Amino acid sequence: MVNPPGPPHPYASQPYGQPSYGQPPYGQPSYGQPYPPSGAQPAAPVWGQQPPLGGPPQCEICGGMPAVHATVRGHQGMVVLMRFLKRSGTFCRPCGTALHRRMTADTLWQGWWGPLSMVITPFTVLANVLGPRGAFRSLAPPSGGRRPPLDPGKRVLLRPAALLVTVPVALVVLAVPLLILIGVLVGDKPVHLSVGDCVRNNAEWPRQDLEAVVCGSSPGLYRVSQELTGPGEHCTADGPEIPYIAYAEYSAKGNTLCLVRVR
Repeated sequence: MVNPPGPPHPYASQPYGQPSYGQPPYGQPSYGQPYPPSGAQPAAPVWGQQPPLGGPPQCEICGGMPAVHATVRGHQGMVVLMRFLKRSGTFCRPCGTALHRRMTADTLWQGWWGPLSMVITPFTVLANVLGPRGAFRSLAPPSGGRRPPLDPGKRVLLRPAALLVTVPVALVVLAVPLLILIGVLVGDKPVHLSVGDCVRNNAEWPRQDLEAVVCGSSPGLYRVSQELTGPGEHCTADGPEIPYIAYAEYSAKGNTLCLVRVR
């Protein structure tokens, strides 16, 4: 009588490359699926997982290519405290642009509330503009992603959060040249006089606020008697009883005019 064969010994010798304990051969999937056919595309990586070494970088949000590694920064001022925000990763053009615009717009209205934050915020915004923004714009539109990319949305300066700061700043910047222009148009202009003209001083001598008037129109007028063009010339009175006043005209010529009181 022959005994039926029993189960194999767990330490029995196995052919090279064949695992024991009923495991599939090395390299074969344990769930019984065959190798993918030749030329088949590999499965998309899990969210946040980078492709194998040597392959092109993929966006960690949507999986699209091309993508680039960049760091987008943000800042929050909280009167006494402050927060430095940073998001580093590999992003495609729309996903990176959406991240840049959101963090920059938030910085524009959250980053000013502190003495040091008022200095740090402009540098943070400038770093985003000169760094990741240019890197994202240089990329081509993505393709081959496993999910739709993020919507970039409106530009930074068109978002309500950014308008709360940019509009007042723009008004202040425009007000400075406007005030200068108004001062030039309505401000005091130099009096251009010539010999024989009459003027009235609206200030107390030696201050001068001269206004050209018609001779004889009112008392207390002065008449231009001489115009000195050389460095060695001096004003002379018309008579011993009439004093003269040397008046340096504020004009392009820069000559000195001599004024005498009208009788």
